[in-house]
Amino acid sequence: MRLGIIGLPKSGKTTVFDAIVGPHKESHTPPHAAVQNIAVVRVPDERLNLLRNIFPEKKTTPATLELLELHGIFPSPWEVRTDAASSIALLREMDEIIEVVRVFKDDTVPHPKGSVNHERDLKDIDQELILNDLLLVDKRIEKLEKPITHSRTKQSDKEELDVLRQCKDALEKSKEIIDVNLTPEQKRLIRGFCLLTEKPRIVVENVGEDLLGKTVKSPPSNTREVLSFCAKLEQEMWYLAETEREGFQKEWGIVEPASDRLLKACWSTLDLVSFYTIEGEEMRVWPLPKGQTALDAAGKIHTDIARGFIKAEVINYIDLTDLGSIKEAKTHGKLHLVGKDYIVRDGDIITFRFHV
Repeated sequence: MRLGIIGLPKSGKTTVFDAIVGPHKESHTPPHAAVQNIAVVRVPDERLNLLRNIFPEKKTTPATLELLELHGIFPSPWEVRTDAASSIALLREMDEIIEVVRVFKDDTVPHPKGSVNHERDLKDIDQELILNDLLLVDKRIEKLEKPITHSRTKQSDKEELDVLRQCKDALEKSKEIIDVNLTPEQKRLIRGFCLLTEKPRIVVENVGEDLLGKTVKSPPSNTREVLSFCAKLEQEMWYLAETEREGFQKEWGIVEPASDRLLKACWSTLDLVSFYTIEGEEMRVWPLPKGQTALDAAGKIHTDIARGFIKAEVINYIDLTDLGSIKEAKTHGKLHLVGKDYIVRDGDIITFRFHV
């Protein structure tokens, strides 16, 4: 899963990136001109820690997310010039978008618009995404409308055109696609366009030290989670010794590091469940979209497992941690044998039986 960080110039995108990634985590050379920074980060998982107590000898492999800081969408004199269309195309490849808005005030870092107004900035970001979706939808509608009068036109094209017209109507009213009431089949028809306003998004309000612990007025949204933190302080915290970090957090009222808060929020809004495998020397976490089956989970690990799927042994982590061992779980009837149509639940520990 890939997360794209975007925001207006001087909003603190790089500081937010560093606050999430920290100085010690592996980063990679950007593969694209629109990528400022890129890193793979581990998703915090308390359940993995609990399972580690039961299987202390196992190597643990947590779930990961790829984090990319993107620029070029909102060009400025401070950034390397990048083709905006290329940047937008890359943003469409992201599974989730993190929108950074500036709330902090710093006279040494002037806001490009002359004043700090995070509500205005968020609206500007959203309008840019809406505009780019509208351009894409318009172009596709124009292409589909040309042959639509012919009897040979595929029924799927007509259905796609109907959905796209519905999307266009919404976008022209500055309404985002995620807020449009589309059926699962309609969503499937437009999935390939990777519309920006259909993607899950999280807003990061990058506040100053003076606003820590205070309520920041945010635009109402039913589809976006909003997190407020001081990226500068969170970045500094990474460089403290463990013995100093607790005192630092108390001093500034930081209950949980922003990196943990944001990554958990991203995982949640991606609508994923976590399932676990314990095989050989490794205990591993796997992401899976909600509502998918044991067969889908098998394919996530390896296509051979899915192809040769026979059955799956399942126990939920709550039962395992309560009982303390696989043996006790079997004794108490908590280990279940399921078929390929079983809907995987969050926290399931699965052992696949397969033959190829």
